[in-house]
Amino acid sequence: GINAEYGEQKAAEKSLLEHAVCSLKTFLTNLQNVVPNEFIEVVNFSHSPAILVEFTKNTTQILNSLSDIECQDRTNVTALMELCLKECQLWNVITQTHIILITDRIPGPLSQPLEGFPYGCHMSLAALTPSTDVNNRAQAFFNSCNLKGKLYPGPVLGPESVDRIFENILLDNYSRFEAALWFGHQSTSVVITPSPDVEHLAGITLKPTPKTFPTTLRIHGFLPATDLHNPPYVSRHVLLHSGPKTPPKATSKIPDLRVLLNEGLRAKDCVAMVNLGMGWFGVVSSHLPKAERNLKKSNLIFSIIAPNAFSWLGNPNFLRLKRLVGPEKQSNMPYKEEYSNSYDNKSGSGMVWIKSSTLKQNVMKVVRYAKRLPDKGSVMFLKELNKVRRSILFYGFTDMMTVLCELLEKEKTPENSEILSNCIAQLKDERDPTKVIKT
Repeated sequence: GINAEYGEQKAAEKSLLEHAVCSLKTFLTNLQNVVPNEFIEVVNFSHSPAILVEFTKNTTQILNSLSDIECQDRTNVTALMELCLKECQLWNVITQTHIILITDRIPGPLSQPLEGFPYGCHMSLAALTPSTDVNNRAQAFFNSCNLKGKLYPGPVLGPESVDRIFENILLDNYSRFEAALWFGHQSTSVVITPSPDVEHLAGITLKPTPKTFPTTLRIHGFLPATDLHNPPYVSRHVLLHSGPKTPPKATSKIPDLRVLLNEGLRAKDCVAMVNLGMGWFGVVSSHLPKAERNLKKSNLIFSIIAPNAFSWLGNPNFLRLKRLVGPEKQSNMPYKEEYSNSYDNKSGSGMVWIKSSTLKQNVMKVVRYAKRLPDKGSVMFLKELNKVRRSILFYGFTDMMTVLCELLEKEKTPENSEILSNCIAQLKDERDPTKVIKT
């Protein structure tokens, strides 16, 4: 009797697993149609979790991995959630992550509460169980994980019930966001993926946002990418073509604004500015992955910038051609440095570190001259070392002085040890910017 019951239980679990895998494959296929380019990771868990597929966009690899999932007799939810926490922390704080936990047992609260999940992380609990009154137990589990979550129960087990669970998860968490991209009198329909979330933007920045994200993106102007530098974006999206693919013959006759923008921004090394309202701005740029050499694989990237992020440009609302603005308004124009690279500074011996890359260039230049000591380069080494040291003291970058000393320490050889030791000692002891380091 016991063996028969055990066999029936195993058969029921296997049947339920087959239903879940079949529904999950349908879910992933529909997800690819609604929100393409999503990174997905598959984890199988029992007494210890195992990553079947690490984060990837390869849907075929993900679908094939589902065949390796097996029924287990033990479940260690704590170990699973610790792994999920570790994997979610691989992404930056602003990235929204979604955990879909599929199980036939509603987990209870963890013995030790977990902390550290990113702000944008939330969970969908797909409960493949006919149990009733499980909301309190699921909510206690979400609270112990410090996660926002929602329970998707299956009141009646069966293929249709399991399908309905995944359909609801898709409808609640993933939507296709279409918008019209305008430049002058030309426009094109685009899909913004992943879909922008106004509530998420407001929660991260604690700044007021429009009630709804605009469905009309109007380009107001262009900026050289070197002037924009790298502002702190709040979220980043891809602008994809909306609608069915047009046959090649038709595309050659109808100009596509998306293609024109992509080619033009890449050729001129510019970005396009979009006003989203209430001080929020969008930046459209052309992006080609580093590992990709085919220019046809480049995409239009849409970055959302929070208010007052362009501190070095001034108010972006005043971005326009100077000759079209009256003299009384020119004082409000975005300020542009006469030089963006410290090497081009002709006004004095101080260095301008608007960009972090410029600071790195100057420090590495000192290190390069240090490698040439003592045979050659001693004059240029001291000259560049004093320029960097003076700027560090003027800006108050005391930590940078320690880093510079550590870099010079690594360049010591028996030949230049005496010179570098003397310079390092002066860097540590002398804090007067008017004094000059000597060998």
